[in-house]
Parts: sequence; structure tokens; C-alpha cells
Amino acid sequence: MATERLPSYVNKRKLASGATGYWWVRPSWANPPAERHGRQCPYQTTKLGTDLAEAVRLANAINEGFTQWRKGAETGPAKGTVRWLFHWYREQARYKDLRHRTRRAYRTMMDDLAGVPMKNGTFGDRRAGAIDATAAEKLYEKLKPRCERQAAYMMSTCRAIWTWAARHAKTTEVKENPFAGMKIRSTAAKGNRATTRAEYDLYREKARQMGKQSMATAAALAFETCQRVWDVFGFVDEDGKIERGIRWEGYFPGEEISLVQSKTGNAVEIPLVEMMDGERLELYPELEEELARTERHGGGVIVKDERTGEPYTIDYMQKLHRRIRIAAGLPAGMTFTGFRHGGLTEIGDSGEADVRAISGHRTLQVTSIYNKASAEKARRIAARRREHILLMGGSDEDDSELAEGSEQTENVEMPVKTGVKRASAIARKSGDKPLKNNGAGCRTRTDDLPLTRRLLYQLS
Repeated sequence: MATERLPSYVNKRKLASGATGYWWVRPSWANPPAERHGRQCPYQTTKLGTDLAEAVRLANAINEGFTQWRKGAETGPAKGTVRWLFHWYREQARYKDLRHRTRRAYRTMMDDLAGVPMKNGTFGDRRAGAIDATAAEKLYEKLKPRCERQAAYMMSTCRAIWTWAARHAKTTEVKENPFAGMKIRSTAAKGNRATTRAEYDLYREKARQMGKQSMATAAALAFETCQRVWDVFGFVDEDGKIERGIRWEGYFPGEEISLVQSKTGNAVEIPLVEMMDGERLELYPELEEELARTERHGGGVIVKDERTGEPYTIDYMQKLHRRIRIAAGLPAGMTFTGFRHGGLTEIGDSGEADVRAISGHRTLQVTSIYNKASAEKARRIAARRREHILLMGGSDEDDSELAEGSEQTENVEMPVKTGVKRASAIARKSGDKPLKNNGAGCRTRTDDLPLTRRLLYQLS
């Protein structure tokens, strides 16, 4: 009976089950620290299984890369290695269709993973198809001391890549995903800190003093309209696929401001005023004040760098935000995202739990009926928030006038709010009141309060 001819460096042995097992065995002269052309051998002794045809196929693929390493003829990652798999994944449409920011994060993590030092060589030198659950767990434990949250992201990246590779097993030699089912959970120690209205007012004042009206306007757009930083600044999408930015074309002074969110594609329309019995109620006076101070630069995106007349770059915006924050004496943990969180928090404090009509968030419950009602919801959110701001600006002197004018608003239910001196009070007497400071640097008309409550009563 003829003996089968096995590829170079392949050994076989009888297993306890009676089947024959095959291994590719690295020759001793290639063991570390031996090098060829400045590189250690990227291949380790590898189990090939019990199927002869499959073992031969795998061994031939390893020998091809092994020969390239030995002769120094390799022009790219050795086929079948983790480094090769990462290179292959970056050529897939699945990866190329991701947004630029996501691709950049994936690429950084893949490069870091490939360079992780192992007992022999690096993780990138390992055979991708030979990585099992035990190896995945050991890799995670090795990465955790660096940063547990980052290690979790790396395992998530590997899970996505190996899942896709297993769908193309004939090309990648990956048959299963060793990173699936690891049940790794990692959350940030703390989320973005919500900026308070007092901090928001101080930041805008300091930005104007420093000649950076654009940053004061950006803060107002983020805090008042509760939009994401990417949309506020209109950061350019390097792929050219997404258009970002709140634009002058969507701003109608004294009427509304509208935009399309780049992340969700949601159209958001925010009313700026409301008419009640012939009286005009300004819902976002601070925002309109900043917009009135802002130079248009020919239209387009509202927030533009004064130096260039073009949208900000991410790096310069972050540096400038830090300079303004430090000059204003504001906390180190105050990020620009915190303006949006502060605005959403203020809406929540006013008694409105559902902020989707303003923030543009999506949920499974969003329906066409909800979309039709979003404009009315946006008006109620703005009115409730304006009432909250006016109440926060109340004084003891004003409280003596609360009894008057109560008949027109006695049926309006008043939400309980932290920090409000008279949470159960009814409307102030209407009349031409002077501007008062609300204690947070924001000046408001006290006669707007009963008008606001009448609007809320109408919308309820």
C-alpha cells in the first residue's frame, strides 16, 4: 500500500480515538531567537486536524508563507496570519462602508493588536485560524492592565473581524469566532459632565471677550437646541458622504431653526417664538442674541473659524475650547459635549421626560403619528424649559405678587423643581417688568412667566 506524501514539516500521529492527527511542526532552526532578514519566524507548530485533504491544504498555505519568510521575498503580511487577516478585512466593502471616524478607530486598534508581544513574536504573527477561545481570553487578560475599557473595545473589534472572516473561511482559513461569547462589559467610569446654565453663560461671555464669537454661538446652539457637536460645528466628512452643520439657510429669525442630523438623518425643526393672545413669547432669547452677533460669512454653516471663514477643524476647536474654559476658570471636566447634556438636563429638570422632538433621538416607538406631533411637542418642551428658567430667576420680592392674576392660570399644574423657591406658585401678575438677573448670568423678563404658563395650559 502506497504511503501518502505529506507536505514539508508535516508530522502525523495516532490519536487515542484511533484516528490519525496531523501537525505542521516548525523546524528547530527556525525557533526564536533565530531570524531571517530581520524577522523572527511568524509561524508556530500548528494542529491541522484529522482530515488529510484539509491538513494538506492548510500545510501548503503555511509552507508558502514560511518560504517567503526564509527567503525574504515577502512583500506583505504572511497569508493566514492575524496581520494578514487585518489587511484583508480593510479591503472588504464591509469595512470601507463604515464612516471615516469608525474606520480610523478600527485601524488603530488593529495595528495595536498586531503589535501585542506574545511569548514568541507578536499577536499579528499568529495564525488567525488557530486562535481559539483560550487564546482570546489570554489576549484579553494581557490587555486589561493597560486599560480595561480599551481592552474591551479591542475584543469587540476582533469579534467583528472574526465573524466576517468565518463567513469567508475558504479565503481566510477561519472557521469559528473565538471572540464570541466572551461576555465582556465595560462602561465609562463616568459619562460626559452636564454643563450648568451658569457655566454656559460664563463660557459665552469669555469667548466673546477673547474675540471668538463663533465659539459663543456654537455653545448656544449646543446648549439651547441640544444638538451634537459634529452638527453644531459642521465638521467636514473626509469621505464626502455626509453633510453636517446647522446652516444659515435653516435659520429664520424670530420663527424657527431647522437642521438634518448627520447621525440619524432626522429632520429637526425648533420653534423660536410662540404667539399667545397677540403677545410674543421668545422661547430661545439667548440663542437668538448669539446668532444676531454672528457674522454670516456668505451663508452656509453658521459656526465658522474667524481666522479662515471656513468650518472648524476638530483639533483646533478642541484646543480653542480648552483655552476659553481655562480663561473663564471653568472645571477641567467641562467638555463641549457637556453643553448638549446640560441643555437636555435642563429640559428634564423642567418636567419634560421625552426630549426626542428637540434632540432628534430615535427609539423603536417612533412612528408616523409621533412625527406629526413633534412640532407641538417641540413647542411644549421650549415653553416648559422657558418657564423653568424664569422660575429659577425669581426673587422674594416677586413672590409677593404671585397671588394677583391667579384666576387665569389656577388650573395649570406646576411641576416640582429642585431649586425653585415657590414650586407650587401660580402665575406672576402681567405687566411691563424690568429685566432681572436669574442668578446664573442670564437676564429675563419676569412678565414672560404668566404668558409661558398660558401657552403650557393651551398645549396640555
